[in-house]
Amino acid sequence: MQTKQAFALMALILGIIGGVLLVKGGIDVVSRLIEGARVVNTGALLLLGLGIVAIIGSIMIWNGQYMTGGLLNIIMGIIAILYGDDTGGLMVLISGIFGFMAPKIKA
Repeated sequence: MQTKQAFALMALILGIIGGVLLVKGGIDVVSRLIEGARVVNTGALLLLGLGIVAIIGSIMIWNGQYMTGGLLNIIMGIIAILYGDDTGGLMVLISGIFGFMAPKIKA
């Protein structure tokens, strides 16, 4: 396995795990909406959307769109950290950094 592919694989794994962690909190909000709750935590809905976009960005990195997917995951990771989900946000941020670094590796 080439080094570029190893970085892309690490970015994919970290991005998917981080995205799932972000999506996990939003699923609770959606289930409460279905049950008929009137008060909705908009931050959790935002994290749900960020998680979905982070997973898409990770798949873009794996498919060879390193710069676009990496930049997307870096931005999503920073926003997630600012909105309070440190673990998922850091994983997505590191995924974006790996994706951004992958095409620059010469091996």
